[in-house]
Amino acid sequence: MVKHMMIMMTAIINHIKKTEVECFGFFISILILFSCQKESHTTVDIIDKTVEAYGGLDKWNDMKQLSFDKEVTLYGEDGSLERATDQFQLFQFHKPFGKIEWEEDSISHMIINEDGKIIKVENDTIISAPNATKNAGRAFFASEFVIKQPFDLLSDKATLTRENDTIFNGKDFYIISVAYKDEAPDADRWHYVIDKQTFLIVANKVVLKDHTSWVENLTYDTTTDIKFNAHRKSYRLNNVGEKTYLRAEYFYTNYSVQYR
Repeated sequence: MVKHMMIMMTAIINHIKKTEVECFGFFISILILFSCQKESHTTVDIIDKTVEAYGGLDKWNDMKQLSFDKEVTLYGEDGSLERATDQFQLFQFHKPFGKIEWEEDSISHMIINEDGKIIKVENDTIISAPNATKNAGRAFFASEFVIKQPFDLLSDKATLTRENDTIFNGKDFYIISVAYKDEAPDADRWHYVIDKQTFLIVANKVVLKDHTSWVENLTYDTTTDIKFNAHRKSYRLNNVGEKTYLRAEYFYTNYSVQYR
């Protein structure tokens, strides 16, 4: 009787051990599968697909000149209109050359970038004050930076980091952050929210020195070979990442592309 019970206990223990091994093997298989799936969606893969979704790097690199109209509206925290301008922007990426023109308070403004030298002009008069030139340079390069995305993310000066994926409004999104070589420690930090199905950039989270912005890309322009933003809204975020108020709204129209 005792011998029979010992045999049964041994069989039960062996069965438990076998089950544990099978469960452990199953667990390892899941880990391997997950690892393979993660590996197949590297940060560079995601950006490559995003660039293709916007028209492809070959088309972008072949572009000689880009121009468009940009309507900019700024709002105060109470929702009041702070400023509204209609700008004409032109960029030549291989020269380099570019300009931004607009009229405000009956004064015509122009910012010119000639081989990296910024010139600020008001009513055909060059404004040489250092602060004016500095602010003009910031405005020009900020506009150029925005219009070059997502293509510039493939620059060898860009370091891309894949953050934790996120889900909102029932959809899955990749989050990619970027830092640039030789940039200042307090430089703006850009995060790209990318739709996993379309690979379009649906929003940017931008961390600046004194605030954080959430910029939504609402519609896109498809009148050229390259997909550009057509309508964007920028919100200020509080310390816990909630929208507080609409800070700016942008409309882009009349895109014109010239190729080499």
